[in-house]
Amino acid sequence: MIEEWSQKIMEMFLERMREIESVKAPNMTYGFDLLKIGAIGERAEHGVPVTEIYGTSIKFPYFDELRFVPAMIAKKPVDPLEVNTQVRIGPKAKIPLRLPTPIMATAMAYGISISKEAKKAWGKGTALAGTACNSGDAGFYLPEREQAKYYIVQYNRARYGNREEELKQADAIEIRFGQASMGPLTETVESTDIDEELARHLNLEKGQSAMRPILHPEIKEGKSLKHIVENLRKIRDDIPIGAKIAAGNIEKDLDEIIEARCDFVTIDGAGGGTAGSPKVSMDNATIPLLFAIPRAYHYLVKKGVKENISLIAVGGLRDSGDYMKALALGADAVYAGQSALIAMVYSQLQKVPMGTSPAELYLSWGKHTDKLDWEAGAQELANFIKASTMEMAMLTGLVGKKDIKDVSVEDLVCFNQDIKAATGISLAWQPSNN
Repeated sequence: MIEEWSQKIMEMFLERMREIESVKAPNMTYGFDLLKIGAIGERAEHGVPVTEIYGTSIKFPYFDELRFVPAMIAKKPVDPLEVNTQVRIGPKAKIPLRLPTPIMATAMAYGISISKEAKKAWGKGTALAGTACNSGDAGFYLPEREQAKYYIVQYNRARYGNREEELKQADAIEIRFGQASMGPLTETVESTDIDEELARHLNLEKGQSAMRPILHPEIKEGKSLKHIVENLRKIRDDIPIGAKIAAGNIEKDLDEIIEARCDFVTIDGAGGGTAGSPKVSMDNATIPLLFAIPRAYHYLVKKGVKENISLIAVGGLRDSGDYMKALALGADAVYAGQSALIAMVYSQLQKVPMGTSPAELYLSWGKHTDKLDWEAGAQELANFIKASTMEMAMLTGLVGKKDIKDVSVEDLVCFNQDIKAATGISLAWQPSNN
């Protein structure tokens, strides 16, 4: 009896296999995962470009390909407690940013990205960790400034939160040209999504949408980045002033940044997250940090300005291992984004229905933003930064260095010939020359 049933089941299976076109689903085809299929459906249903939260779901060469080389006998390890983790951003500025950690909280815009409560947590969490947070491209936001110890204000193309009295309260100014997930592209926040408080902050009339131009007004008029920097120095000539770019024409963009005498450059690599960017640019544009950081670092060295210009990396960095690898490749500091947001709300996930995205707790339009305990979130953000900094010290001591700034590509190996060619990192199967 069992043999007969087995035979029948096998015959049914073979019959279905012969009719495979009726059972094979799109998601069984390479590259057509549920997100891809869903995006196709969104375009078909609504007839407009698709936007997505977080970073790209596409996998490309990344920091997982790199490993640190432990010091044993020939090279002696260092006690992590003896490792220096302090950094300076804008070393030539009169008042450089002096931080106890290379980890900062990345740009998050009030109202356009995250909620008022989340912004306060962003400020207080970084203050508790002794580090800096970035205002995002809605500019200066007073409730965040009141909580933050060190505050980096983005000078954005729409000039939101960029009045002179607001810029004077910054500890650094970052001129935003774009970000990894959308390059220079812009987005519009419809008036129906703007409440009275946000409209007041953005200086919008009732019923007016928030629109950001693709170019800074000065650039549109034919002026240069140098002109923008010089005007900002008339407001604050003592703090670091830098530029943020998506990783693209790195060397040519750096020429402009060097000419403008910027104090730092922030490079956003592929994988960088967002509260909502076009899927087409998120999945198809921008160079990964694995290649962008070495290009930027070596070009600044070649031009003889690396000692004057700090290099900040952001874009898809997940944890202390990634942060430390970014520094080894040439960065001076990093921004934490998605990981920091996860840390901020991790213990509060039970407040939202099972299967709900954590983003519903911190996005300005989230369905559960009222449930966020921002002070608890601030403490956990601080804990994450402190723990990650200690782990970076552990990796630094592991390779036999006493200062995180001394860790370099010589302390790494890779598994890939292309990565070796791009970064100068030794292959894991070849004898070490160090």
